[in-house]
Amino acid sequence: MGKNLAFVCATALVCGCATQPTTTPGTGSGASYMPMVDMKGVDPNILTTDVAACRTMASNVRVLPVKGQGSNEVADAVALGVGIVVPFGFVGMAVFSGIVSGLNDENKPRLADASLQQKTLVNCMARKGYRNLDPHVTVAYVPRPPEPDAKAVRTGRDTYVAESYAKANVCHGPARTVLAGKGPGFERHSVVCANGQRAILRCEFGNCTPEPMDVALGQ
Repeated sequence: MGKNLAFVCATALVCGCATQPTTTPGTGSGASYMPMVDMKGVDPNILTTDVAACRTMASNVRVLPVKGQGSNEVADAVALGVGIVVPFGFVGMAVFSGIVSGLNDENKPRLADASLQQKTLVNCMARKGYRNLDPHVTVAYVPRPPEPDAKAVRTGRDTYVAESYAKANVCHGPARTVLAGKGPGFERHSVVCANGQRAILRCEFGNCTPEPMDVALGQ
């Protein structure tokens, strides 16, 4: 009888602790929050995998009181998987271990609260490229702008002159010029007009003139 009662109690304890995260977008809290994202072009299976990974990251966030350099102020540092982010910079895992060893039990890392866990989760999803649609959630992560096409931004000494000439005399409107090549004392610029027309300009010492395509390709 005693064994059966103990088994029932243990089972109840496990069931109570193993609460399943919600699957309804925009509900839940902390690491159990289910992100509400734009599903256009998203594979549901990949979404499930990414949510699980971000939930793991969020549930492992710890906070640690750290005193600033030269200051008596104490602020929470966020302990992540590879180190901690503190008010005065980033501290690696080895240093982190040294800090922790010098603290008493009351000041050692503790689990982040639900608010910080949820922020970690939604920003993790944003880093993976998902667009948040939950109006009640603020995402701090801002993606870096894409790197410009190196070929499209090749410029030379006479690029501005070539573009001005192209707008006025070749395209009679918007034009894009790209440095296509150069030689002793001259530059050759490829021109693309807004209507799709293309041309080649040869510029020497600030003076540009159209050049036949066959001549340009032959040199």
